[in-house]
Amino acid sequence: MVEYLIVLPTLLLLVLGAVQFALLYQIKSQVNYAAFAAARQGALTGASTNAMKDAFAAGLTPLFTPKADVGGLLRGRAVAAIEAYNPLVTSIKRISPPANIKNDTNLHEVDPYVATVKIIPNDNLQYRPATVGSASGLSIQDVNVLKIEVTYCAKLIVPLANVVFYSVVNGIKGLKSVGGEFFSTPQSVATTPNTCSDLKDKYASKLQTVNDAAAMVGADFSFVQSALNEASKLLSGSIPVLNWSPGGMRIPVVAEAVVRMQTPLKVN
Repeated sequence: MVEYLIVLPTLLLLVLGAVQFALLYQIKSQVNYAAFAAARQGALTGASTNAMKDAFAAGLTPLFTPKADVGGLLRGRAVAAIEAYNPLVTSIKRISPPANIKNDTNLHEVDPYVATVKIIPNDNLQYRPATVGSASGLSIQDVNVLKIEVTYCAKLIVPLANVVFYSVVNGIKGLKSVGGEFFSTPQSVATTPNTCSDLKDKYASKLQTVNDAAAMVGADFSFVQSALNEASKLLSGSIPVLNWSPGGMRIPVVAEAVVRMQTPLKVN
């Protein structure tokens, strides 16, 4: 009995840890596919962020589909959309073309369909001069390569193992600050910041800025505080019907995707 009590915690952690690692591997594989789907959709829509988020949600749908029927598919698609559009959970960063491409006036052309819109053309690239942009330093061929970096905060759901995995990534003290609280508590930060904790801290700092500005001008912005507090309560609870909580212990899973632009990029 004594030997059993000594060995059981270690054995239990190994078994549960293996299950949690397998789930994380599945999430990583699905995020890789979803990131490519997002990049592909972005290439077809002028690098539209909303279009990429929608495609990313479609790619994540299998993770949240419990049954092989229409109801299960609808539930999976709804939860995936919540995850993809939640800024505390998913971040889609466009690495290329860079943001300063709008200053490369020597690469801009007038949209043939809308005279007031400037675009980065993507037709006949092999015949266009390889002149570099004045701001980005990239040629017309280079800026027509869409590269995105997707960070998805994967939820840890296996008991005991989730605490261990989360603590390793965020630090022991980060357990409460990121796993159990939301952006309405700006004083809570992770011991070891990562992308997931930074997303939450960013919203916390926005709230603190509002409160500080209100104090300086003597205005009462308590309604903003109340609204955000109520929003955080909704996020920390389970969504009715879907039986899904956006909160919980999460660690970042990162994927990148590169595709060639299939449509012109609007720069204004």
